[in-house]
Amino acid sequence: MNGSRMRHLWISLVFLSWACPALAANAPHAGGATSHRVAMQRIAQDMAIAPKLSYVWDRPYCLRYRSAHPDLLILGDSIFDGWSGYLLHVFPGAIVDARVGRQFASAIPIYQKLLAYPGVRAVRTVAVELGTNGPVTPEQVYQFLHLASPKRRVVFIVPQVPRPWAHEVQSLYDRLPQRYPNVRLEYWNRLSTLPDGRENPAYFWGDGVHPSWAGIQVLVSGLRKVLQQEDRS
Repeated sequence: MNGSRMRHLWISLVFLSWACPALAANAPHAGGATSHRVAMQRIAQDMAIAPKLSYVWDRPYCLRYRSAHPDLLILGDSIFDGWSGYLLHVFPGAIVDARVGRQFASAIPIYQKLLAYPGVRAVRTVAVELGTNGPVTPEQVYQFLHLASPKRRVVFIVPQVPRPWAHEVQSLYDRLPQRYPNVRLEYWNRLSTLPDGRENPAYFWGDGVHPSWAGIQVLVSGLRKVLQQEDRS
């Protein structure tokens, strides 16, 4: 590992760990978005059952990485914030930027800030776990993908959430590969439901939003399969 490169990336991301929450704080907040209190309760539950405490993050915002040469950027909300340690276990080359209550709109300026740094700009794969906390518009997706550019592979995780906007977001994401050849999907909404369409209770805590240990393994395994399929092609 190149020590100077690691230090440079660390300094850049430390600054972003201060700047990005400020950007998120100014984003509009949708009714039904996960509150800080609820997210912290779910994270406490995660810690109680996680096979390793390092798999769980007990703060409402994370900007975490282990490699000086990251190969994956993961942008998410409280689902990936709480389980960010497990994400880094499965994807050791990832940068995980996740925040409780984050909506898609706030991810656009955050990603723009991240792209100012060469270590992040070199990453050619982005995973987006957003849409749980509020509606997503085609215009927002266009802005995000314009920043990513066609040279980057972008994997959208289709959310499963008992909220009024869920079907709209699922339908929007489902149409994206037809318009954007660099977009891939992980259908968490399908992986996490029973044949009759109900959420699989084994995969969620009582809020029907945050995955349990069983659920996060399925979610992350699904993401890994999508990435591996692309790597082999």
